[in-house]
Amino acid sequence: MSMRNSLRLKAVAVSLAFCAAVAFSVSSISAYSGGPNVFTGPDLTIGSTGTYVAELQGLLTELGYLSVPTGVPFGYFGSLTQGALGRYQAALGVSPTAGYFGPLTKSAMSNAFSSRGWVTLLYR
Repeated sequence: MSMRNSLRLKAVAVSLAFCAAVAFSVSSISAYSGGPNVFTGPDLTIGSTGTYVAELQGLLTELGYLSVPTGVPFGYFGSLTQGALGRYQAALGVSPTAGYFGPLTKSAMSNAFSSRGWVTLLYR
């Protein structure tokens, strides 16, 4: 693994730990208090809306795959999210890279996060 990738992964882990710590202390954020777990929630695709979409978008943003323009709220699965998810699927080796968040991608993402201890940070 290159030094750059190693530093990026460390930055993501720190960001996730920070997000988990902040969210854990704020009771209104349900994702960290038994709320939406993207790995066990519904499949997501273009047109999906809600907290599961926002959770997925937050993860893709932290991983560097999604950049949502300022002022655009999270929670709608549109073409930006589809493209970001497709790039993440390609990085994970998930095929097809259609930008559909279904069982194959959920499993691959969960395994990738579990191997780094991130699932525990997100969903304790």
